Amino acid sequence: MTKLIKTNTGYRNKHFIEIPLIVNTYDIDAAGHVNNIVFVRWLEDLRNKLVSDICDFQKLYNDGYYIVVASTFIKYKKQLKIFDKPYGFMEMVSNKRGLIILESTIKSNSAIYAIAEQKCVLLNLKENKIVKENVVNRLFNLE
Repeated sequence: MTKLIKTNTGYRNKHFIEIPLIVNTYDIDAAGHVNNIVFVRWLEDLRNKLVSDICDFQKLYNDGYYIVVASTFIKYKKQLKIFDKPYGFMEMVSNKRGLIILESTIKSNSAIYAIAEQKCVLLNLKENKIVKENVVNRLFNLE
């Protein structure tokens, strides 16, 4: 069963994070907006923070496990400029047969800049094998 928590944007499941994102001058491309690759970097930041909130990320890594992105889909909705104040939202929406689905939104109070979905797997680094759903559930305290 999913536990819902109240955030400033409504109710979410407990495997949800929200963090402010920083737009740096080096994130801006020649067209004057945030370069698309920055969104990918922010997804990495969000995913690492989410995993750290769910479990002890360092212990997970030291025990020989690492979350690997199998695919990323980003739909850009609006240009993001240097003085915008975006937030990143990420939620683990599914873990079926070891495939972890993460959904994200990059937004501010007034706009949605991008929505994204990442499909990830947890890799056993010692055996170089994808971890099954029951192991993901145990390691991420999802049971």
